[in-house]
Amino acid sequence: MTEPTTEQPILVEDPRPGVRRIVFNRPERLNAITAQLIADMHDALDDIGRDSSVRAVVLTGSGRGFCAGADIKGGWVEASGGSATENYRQQYRLSELAIRLTELRVPVIAAVNGPAVGGGFALALSADIRYASIAASFAVANVRIGLSGGEMGMSYLLPRTVGRGKAAELMLSGRKVDAQEALACHLVERVVAPEALDGAVDELLGQILQNAPFGVSLTKEMLMFGDDAGSFRQAVLLDNRTQLVAGASGDVAEAVAAFREGRAPQFGG
Repeated sequence: MTEPTTEQPILVEDPRPGVRRIVFNRPERLNAITAQLIADMHDALDDIGRDSSVRAVVLTGSGRGFCAGADIKGGWVEASGGSATENYRQQYRLSELAIRLTELRVPVIAAVNGPAVGGGFALALSADIRYASIAASFAVANVRIGLSGGEMGMSYLLPRTVGRGKAAELMLSGRKVDAQEALACHLVERVVAPEALDGAVDELLGQILQNAPFGVSLTKEMLMFGDDAGSFRQAVLLDNRTQLVAGASGDVAEAVAAFREGRAPQFGG
């Protein structure tokens, strides 16, 4: 079962040069995930991979929700056909979204405007940075319906974000976390009023976009690989090599020249 052809499960926008905004667009279902939404998300990520002008990605939801997880009522089960093979294929396609988001060459910011549940929580967790509205909330949820709380890499990302004990509490209980608790446990980096969320994200984007694209991309790589380094020394060695690569790009020379001339730097692509 797929979405009606008149509905766009996601909207893809370019709100400012260098920024690609992906909006989950099923507000009547709190942007719950369907097979068509998954397919459209993969297409959107394919486009980002081909477009070198994209320097940052924003994920958010339409209406009052971020993403309520799999839409069981609205067609998730029917889409699987009841076959174990097809169920696994569909789960794989969904989980691959989390992997692709974490591996994008550019920063990903989740603007969590409302409930992020199950797979929606996992997608938010796959972003590099999470800003939340005070109306946001988070819940693992699946453990409450007989499934595992470990979904879409959450068993890997959540302990690294909030610590193992907090992750265990949330994954084993499935309880809801409000925005203030999410801030306190470092699940999100900032909480603002609903009407201030877009502005807060835009301010952060402005700070990121003023930096050299190559340096930002390398920084994201270092955050990803440094977290899994076998030791502190291995992370430092990788940092050292990355700095030499970045230094050969010409961006450092441009930054120094711009500083001396009292102007904004014009970095390479």
